[in-house]
Amino acid sequence: MTLSDFTITFWGVRGSRPVPGPRTVIYGGNTPCVEVRIGKRLIILDAGTGITNLGSKLMQEPGPVIGDIFITHVHWDHIQGFPFFQPAFRIGNSFCLYGERKGNVSFAASIKRTMRHPHFPVPLEHMGAALHFTEIEPGDMLELGDGITVRTAANNHPDGGISYRIQYGNKSCCYVTDYEHGPEKAQALLELCAGTDLLIYDACFTAAEYPGYQGWGHSTWEEGLALLEATGAGRLILFHHKPERSDEEMAVLETNITGQYPMVKAAREGMVISL
Repeated sequence: MTLSDFTITFWGVRGSRPVPGPRTVIYGGNTPCVEVRIGKRLIILDAGTGITNLGSKLMQEPGPVIGDIFITHVHWDHIQGFPFFQPAFRIGNSFCLYGERKGNVSFAASIKRTMRHPHFPVPLEHMGAALHFTEIEPGDMLELGDGITVRTAANNHPDGGISYRIQYGNKSCCYVTDYEHGPEKAQALLELCAGTDLLIYDACFTAAEYPGYQGWGHSTWEEGLALLEATGAGRLILFHHKPERSDEEMAVLETNITGQYPMVKAAREGMVISL
């Protein structure tokens, strides 16, 4: 593998709920899913409805599909696409899923119960692919092999959550979504994002909107910019867009931001970034 092989593709960029329709065709209406490719290695961040389109693409690729799926937390918008992820139904494919235990409920049990009667007709045990569940905690560092590491930090979000830093050589990207900023920046998050090439950040609200949603577990583009500057990160991608925000409103917001800060862009479905 070479460092030029590190790419990030956005398959779902909305928060809270999918919003298909004519008002969201440009930025996209699917909930969170980001594909990271490092050489032949496949890493998937979250399994919102965006993972269904990713799955359709993976089904067209030759050979077995092998990948690692990192879940930030098990709120619906981050896992609701997994039961429709076609590669998980094919014998010969293999996925390792990473996520948190919640009290006495294992991570595997949290995923399995979303695919049981009366919620879904096909239980997870009937998927054909080999599925391996690994429980992780904030502060962990994982070695995925091939020189790839994943570091984690805790999210300030109802029911908790995890942010991720994927590192290969001197290239890295950080995935910080469903995170609500506080009066002081969390040291663990500052350390996680320090010097990263790409910061994907929850910017569901603007600073003007935020007081009406305080405590919901989401942040603003202004706080994303502050984190970018505090950590010396290279680029900021605004993510987890407010579901009510139309393409027209998103475009105005993005234009106003990028006019002042060219290192900032809003995530769109289909956007591909190479590090």
